Amino acid sequence: MAAMWIVLGALSFALISNPARAASSAVWDNDACQPSAAETHLGRGDALLAQGDGDGAVAEYREAVRLDPTRAASHHKLGSMLEAVGDLDAAVTEYREAVRLEPSSAVAHVNLGNALEKREDFDAAIGEYRKAVHLEPRNADLHNLVGVAFREQGDLEAAIAEYQAALENKPDYVEAHNNLALALKASGDLKGAIAEYRQAIGLEPTTASLHYNLGAALSAHGDLDAAITEYRAAIRLQPGMSQAHNNLANALRENGALAAAIAEYREAIRLEGRNAAAHYNLGIALEKRGDRAGAIEQYRIAAELQPNDPDFAADLKRLSGELMP
Repeated sequence: MAAMWIVLGALSFALISNPARAASSAVWDNDACQPSAAETHLGRGDALLAQGDGDGAVAEYREAVRLDPTRAASHHKLGSMLEAVGDLDAAVTEYREAVRLEPSSAVAHVNLGNALEKREDFDAAIGEYRKAVHLEPRNADLHNLVGVAFREQGDLEAAIAEYQAALENKPDYVEAHNNLALALKASGDLKGAIAEYRQAIGLEPTTASLHYNLGAALSAHGDLDAAITEYRAAIRLQPGMSQAHNNLANALRENGALAAAIAEYREAIRLEGRNAAAHYNLGIALEKRGDRAGAIEQYRIAAELQPNDPDFAADLKRLSGELMP
């Protein structure tokens, strides 16, 4: 029975800077001194969007496109709204037109790449990101973004190269240090990953997720004492992080502190009652302590929460069978 370690893969995305989002309001055309009819509709669309009227904004942006289909800003803003409501095919069409009209805009290529990636057209997305990097080769955000796309495709070597390029241009880029560490860990370079997490923490010591990720890397490296320190740091900064309590408990249990581990598993469950991994791990700890009835109950809950997990069902059946006359 191996304990279930919870990996916060989403953390890499939570920490990623997205230049497209920051630049979505960029000015695309300042040629006209007086607003045209298309500009008027763009302004109305922006005002409606600010008021929370997305449908009204889409209507205004469509009218702006109809009146002047040669304005990249109109296609860009319409594409952004269509992407927001999940109409990715239509969004891609609008972004492609924006790129055709302003091929030298890195923002346009990035936004098209984002929509293509959401549509799971990863090769095309990376192609657009690369065009953006070619236009702005010293833009660390773009290198980081390309790295994320490569990692999602499973090309860790290419992802690592892009994260390193991001850090060459911006050495204090915390997100890139974190993402590089994730990629190094996935490639088996635990020492490299630990070093990158430590650099990130040195730059941003109050971010719980960085301590959590470092704890996971240290656990995988077998340095349980250091892992326990990092998990506790994550919990101190973010007490409600159920995953950190679960992984701290795993490290404590492997380190021989069974009672402390059980307390942490129970806290993880208190914070997130449907945390199947914590229920299962608590079952392992209770079984090790000799509390078979308690272990069976935790295995049962885990199996109910995740009925397709073979380990949960197998351990429930094994232990229940041992108790049968």
